[in-house]
Amino acid sequence: MRFGLIAALAVSLFAATPALADPPIWLVRDADTEMVLFGSIHALPPGVEWRTARLDTAMETADLVAFEILTPGSEAEEIQMFMPFMRYFFADRPLDEVVTAETFARAAAAAAAQDIDVRSLQMMRPWAAALMLDMGADEALGRSEELGVDTILEQSLAEGRRKEALDTPELLLASIKALADMDDVEGEAMLVEVLDALGRDELDVEMDTAWAAGDIAPIEEEMRLMQEEAPRLYQALLVDRNHAWMPALTRMMDAEGRVVVVAGAAHMVGEDGLPALLRAAGYTVEGP
Repeated sequence: MRFGLIAALAVSLFAATPALADPPIWLVRDADTEMVLFGSIHALPPGVEWRTARLDTAMETADLVAFEILTPGSEAEEIQMFMPFMRYFFADRPLDEVVTAETFARAAAAAAAQDIDVRSLQMMRPWAAALMLDMGADEALGRSEELGVDTILEQSLAEGRRKEALDTPELLLASIKALADMDDVEGEAMLVEVLDALGRDELDVEMDTAWAAGDIAPIEEEMRLMQEEAPRLYQALLVDRNHAWMPALTRMMDAEGRVVVVAGAAHMVGEDGLPALLRAAGYTVEGP
């Protein structure tokens, strides 16, 4: 199973600098509403060019902008948002009693290289340790959620602009539970795959280059592989969330004039993607 893909989905879908910015946009229409669907990248390194005049115009003229989640306004709000999920990251037994001695030694060395206290590592389920180490490695190479599409676009909204979150606490909890339901054998396999990928000195930029140029074929292929190799996670992280967002999207199509929806590019592709679901619901959809 390609667990590196799952780890990447938790934070982003890759990074690079294109020659010409033209990331994927879909336009959804009915008689009185235009909805722009923008397939985003949640975390990026410095120097990536992705903003276009078309996107900026859509953002400036939108009556409502929707994101997967909204950035908490304070540290207290952030704690309140994520605290219910934290218990799923932690194990009943220390990590060195759950995984093999070799895997733990490698994980402890990777944690030390990222200045992570081994006591924190010991508390985590194998899949959670894998995500933590994978995210830390990417951050060390310059990838940051602060430079991600969602963060930049939300911060660019003037005070008082209408914005909305698509994810509910229940949907977020279901996503975490899907990962938490992974047994320790699966979790260790994920951890080993992440450890095997550590030590690289540059980010993988292939998919991000394609995304920034408007080519969604590599993302479609990754989603196909995820559906084949991790169907339970594919269902919970993508399919279930997309279907749960549809009532909000159809309400927006009924009630608004101009809407922009910013969601991860993985949510936009294939027969389970938002453009396909909206087309099946009877709307006109134009795009890649």
